[in-house]
Amino acid sequence: MRPLKLILLFILFAFQNSYSQKTGGGELNPGIYANQKSLENFQNLRFGLSIHWGPNVMAGKEISWSRGKETPAAEYDNFYKQFNPTKFNADEWVKMIQDFGMKYVIITSKHHDGFAMWHSSYSDYDIEATPFKRDILMELSDACQKKGILFGTYYSTLDWYHPDYLPHGKGGPGELFPKFSDTPNQNRYWIYMKNQLRELITKYHSQIIQFDGDWDSTWTHEIGSDMYLYIRKIKDEVLVNSRTDKGRMPPPPYSAKQPWRADIFAGDFEERERFTESAETTQDESKMLNKSVYPWQAWVTVDQSQWSWKPNATFHSSKHIIIDLVKTVGGGGNYLINIGPRPDGTFEPSIVATMKEVGKWVKSHGDAIYGTRAGDFLEEGKYTSTQKGNTTNLFVFDNSLEKITLKSTNQKLLSAKNDKGQDIDFEQVGDTIILKLDRNQEAFVRVFKLNFK
Repeated sequence: MRPLKLILLFILFAFQNSYSQKTGGGELNPGIYANQKSLENFQNLRFGLSIHWGPNVMAGKEISWSRGKETPAAEYDNFYKQFNPTKFNADEWVKMIQDFGMKYVIITSKHHDGFAMWHSSYSDYDIEATPFKRDILMELSDACQKKGILFGTYYSTLDWYHPDYLPHGKGGPGELFPKFSDTPNQNRYWIYMKNQLRELITKYHSQIIQFDGDWDSTWTHEIGSDMYLYIRKIKDEVLVNSRTDKGRMPPPPYSAKQPWRADIFAGDFEERERFTESAETTQDESKMLNKSVYPWQAWVTVDQSQWSWKPNATFHSSKHIIIDLVKTVGGGGNYLINIGPRPDGTFEPSIVATMKEVGKWVKSHGDAIYGTRAGDFLEEGKYTSTQKGNTTNLFVFDNSLEKITLKSTNQKLLSAKNDKGQDIDFEQVGDTIILKLDRNQEAFVRVFKLNFK
């Protein structure tokens, strides 16, 4: 093993021993740690839906990033006058989320374009100004509460529409905010932001605040740490992702070899955008690198090119999504996958059908997904595992494998069964276990249950 890899692995083990589960306020909020009950509940859910939606959907282009680029800012900022999703039905959305096998949802409350998807007392640029007028976030929050789905909100820390935010970007400030005589005033923006966050938490019962925009130069370590503490003072049970701070290490593309430092940066769980597994490594390195020191979430999108809805999108297959999901859960992470609704408030039938296939598979293997933690057995491209008590769930996605050799950690294997409950052959000599696998060419993931003493 190369010296650099040895150093990285040593650092990871040192962090695990010193800071395991110690996420929270970081170095600027000493003694403030994540609410453990909320964090454990979040980890138990394992599978959630991300929703990117806003008036931009009228053009079928990317949310925020198309403003001032593919679409002139003045045109983009007036899409709200056309936004009227009359087929939006929060109860139907929640039923769909359940059919997908998901346990939580995080919806864009305000993206970088500054539009608020709720009746905000602090902005006229919100859903109430549209022809639709109804409060989408309130309806969805209420529907989630009725069915036991955890409700969370995405909130951009930057705002290209607000006149007080600097630097102005992607077309500059919009027209619905008053023209303050002393604009821009960054401190006044932070007050505005805190007021909106308080609304989301106290009025809309958001249980997760998913920040984005931390790369922007305006957002600092001090501001992010202060915002984290502000939220925790409003409601201690609320979880905040790592993008409340400047802790993205490294910038995209991500690597499990350079982990987020929760001892320095604020946040309750690590956000990994478009990243679900470590780079190609040996089996022993994969075990150590993919079992993250801190709770984490893989944030991906079902559309292969953008987050918001667009016509004629290319979607990932159910097979791709299921394998991505089990790799994430096997690494100890939650899997949050994004789908963008159409302008009328419905979802593309093809992706709904795909996600229902995913949901059917996930529900049939729910004991191996929900409430689990990272397993001890993993080899990139071949298999991964989850663990719950003395039971290990082994997911094998290399169909050519007829046997697997595992190294047990002073545990005796009592039984090994396939997903039909039938015994499979195994032998154990010392800490070495050899499993003889069933062949099933039709299954793209074979699932085995190992019970240890």
